[in-house]
Amino acid sequence: MTFDFSVILDNWQILAKGFGNTVLMCAVSLPLGFALGVVLALVRLRGGRLSAAIVSAYVEIFRNIPFLIQIFLLFYALPMFGIRLSPVVVSIGALSAYASAYSAEIIRGAIQSISRGQVEAGYALGLRYLTIFRKILVPQVLGYILPAATNLTITLIKESAILSAITVPELTYMAQNVIGRTFSPVEIFTAIALLYWGLTALVAAISRSLEHRLQPHLAARRGA
Repeated sequence: MTFDFSVILDNWQILAKGFGNTVLMCAVSLPLGFALGVVLALVRLRGGRLSAAIVSAYVEIFRNIPFLIQIFLLFYALPMFGIRLSPVVVSIGALSAYASAYSAEIIRGAIQSISRGQVEAGYALGLRYLTIFRKILVPQVLGYILPAATNLTITLIKESAILSAITVPELTYMAQNVIGRTFSPVEIFTAIALLYWGLTALVAAISRSLEHRLQPHLAARRGA
């Protein structure tokens, strides 16, 4: 058995298109999921018991059900209620909901890790909670959030391969199409494995750079 590089070279444009779609869907879903996660975290921390319980249930549902099942439920159940969405729209919605559940817990944990006294000091100065959140909490929680958010981003990129199950033209789906024509699974799966690895490695490198900027004392300690 020989490794045929020509199969990869002949189909690089198809794989590149799938890679671009994977990057695009993750790039759209992550900010949406993070923004919703901020809202969910604040509701759980500052809302009443009922709203906190609803948010808690939402988080547990999306964290405890496999992502493949979530995708299938959204894709096949929504038409039963007269809602017909394209596979791409369903995928972005599912990725965003998945990311929001984890983001909510990451943000909630980061906020709770900061001393309550700082919030009380803000209230003593006459500041509202949103001002305290923006001026006092956010600069500090970013340092706590970044490592966990990086892990979430990498997880989301890898989970996006599941979208091929509902015919979304992302990287894994396009690779399966190529394999169906060329019967060269080893070469194509090796190629997309390297693409996924390269993308997640790039995310990790960007995160490390941001972490050094946000927490220069850690960078100095590591450089010592």
